[in-house]
Amino acid sequence: MKKKILFVINTMGRAGAEKCLMSMLKYMDKDKYDISLFSVINRGEMFDYVPEGVRILNENPCSLSVLDKKAKKELAKTILKNGFRKGYFFKEAGYLWKTISYQRKRGEIDLKKLFWKLLSDHAPKQKETYDLAVAYIQGAATYYVMDHIQAKKKITFLHNEFIDSGYCPELEETYYKRADGIYCVSKSICDHFAKIYPKMAGKMDVFYNLLDVDDIKRKALQKDGMSPLFEKKEGETILLTAARLAPVKAYDLAVPALAIIRKKGYNVKWYALGDGPQKDAINEMIKEYGLEDSFILLGAHKNPYPYMAACDIYVQATRYEGCCTSISEAVILEKPVIASDCDGNKEQLTRYETGIFVALNAEDIAKGIIQMVSDRDLQKRLVKQANMDDFDPYSSLKRLYRYVED
Repeated sequence: MKKKILFVINTMGRAGAEKCLMSMLKYMDKDKYDISLFSVINRGEMFDYVPEGVRILNENPCSLSVLDKKAKKELAKTILKNGFRKGYFFKEAGYLWKTISYQRKRGEIDLKKLFWKLLSDHAPKQKETYDLAVAYIQGAATYYVMDHIQAKKKITFLHNEFIDSGYCPELEETYYKRADGIYCVSKSICDHFAKIYPKMAGKMDVFYNLLDVDDIKRKALQKDGMSPLFEKKEGETILLTAARLAPVKAYDLAVPALAIIRKKGYNVKWYALGDGPQKDAINEMIKEYGLEDSFILLGAHKNPYPYMAACDIYVQATRYEGCCTSISEAVILEKPVIASDCDGNKEQLTRYETGIFVALNAEDIAKGIIQMVSDRDLQKRLVKQANMDDFDPYSSLKRLYRYVED
């Protein structure tokens, strides 16, 4: 009889963790294991990319964006309806207050993280018992697996540094204590988490993101449907960032960095792929700096790889990263990479033996880009020396299977 493995994720939006999960599911041994998938929020484009042989447990899965206005309204209605049902807001007042207080000390209220527990508690329940349940990301998926799934073994994945992500360590501890294993997508996340919970260090390990290299290269050749806004004129250097339009991605530094570069006379154009809550604010900043023709928001696209393949330099100057999927994709597509010097980026590019780092301010981002634009030999050298040995999924998956084979 096949062993049963369940994967749970927060949403099926088009983001790094979701894409990496689809790659993992693709490479899993469907002849030996019965694989199921459940998304706490029943929405997201990645439902269309679930590999053959994986059973989706969501009823009528919706493959529309989790970022559009309709989705946000529906989510708000769900939170309000379930929050008042049976006095949930009252019963969880202590949890909500502690989370808000912690986030205020950190300087930013993140409503999504505030209500992950409510959403997990009111998501449809599963009746089956599994040999292994995998919470593939922190937040709702982890709460759901620990509180509502019957499984012989339970493990969870961490994709971001815990405190930087806005989770309250005091409240999260009980969930991670109950996990049989904790996988982090980078060593820096492991180290960070172990400092918060030193007693859990023994059940933690690094599990790097899995990517479908052949699929990425194949899709990079599919240029039909590319935005007419994306064009490269003779003598231009094209920069690309693929990241949601959110504070953590530091577009507020990217825009003034490009202004510095243009002022110094460099013919550089910067494209951004993604959508998010800061779209209007970023557009206003672009107008403020007079960069309407050179800093261009392309929105979210089903296939980002033709853009990545066509750019000259990939830039990921963000406030923090766990293990950035877009950086890995850029390396696969043989692009030189510039990244901010946060721990996740440094570890990732050091592993790949490529890329250059910049401090997270507009001046240093501009300086790094000018260095790369001015030195074609540096660009070629970075691409040539990139270590591609990190993209073998099968050896990694053996470390997951051991939880059902032991």
